[in-house]
Amino acid sequence: MKKIKVEFDKELENTLNKETLLTFTNGCRYTGMTKKNPKDNKKLIPHGLGFAMWPDKQSYSGQYKNGTFDGWGHYKVPGSHELIGIWKAGFLSKGELKNEDGTHYVGDFKKSKFHGTGTMNYSGNYKYEGQWKDNVPHGKGKTIYLRDYKGAKKGTIISGTFKNGEEQGKMKEIFPDGEIMYFIVKNGKIIKTKFSDEKKWTLSN
Repeated sequence: MKKIKVEFDKELENTLNKETLLTFTNGCRYTGMTKKNPKDNKKLIPHGLGFAMWPDKQSYSGQYKNGTFDGWGHYKVPGSHELIGIWKAGFLSKGELKNEDGTHYVGDFKKSKFHGTGTMNYSGNYKYEGQWKDNVPHGKGKTIYLRDYKGAKKGTIISGTFKNGEEQGKMKEIFPDGEIMYFIVKNGKIIKTKFSDEKKWTLSN
């Protein structure tokens, strides 16, 4: 993705050196390729490569189609976050989110929400790899601890099924020393546990 962005940035720079400046009623200023507005032939709309900036310094550099983000693009909100990747009809469909707090997601999106398969790194503390739905883990996935965090040791891996962001059903936990424990989660609570060398489940209080 980094190589694509470098090539894209060069193409965008060449485009901005020779294209049109548009100003919109919301204060947005756009420089780039245009076409006639199908709804009003006297006006132009962004279409092709371009760069837009709003009064609050939000910006988008990338491809447009009929006035909306469509194709490769980079949307930035200073002091908050960046969205980089492939856009369709105004929404990010595949790419990455970078937050100022250090959280970083790479994967599939649906209407700019995490949806499909992706990986979220939570500020270097741990990461989740797997399926997502409407911005939360949902489906098969695993959590990998990148450092000691909230009682879990670095290298611990928890895998299984997630539902609406929570562990659900039978889960597997692999500890840094290789020991394996299974546990069952129901309604957000662990109800049974069993280590790999045990035959019977232990009920949780």
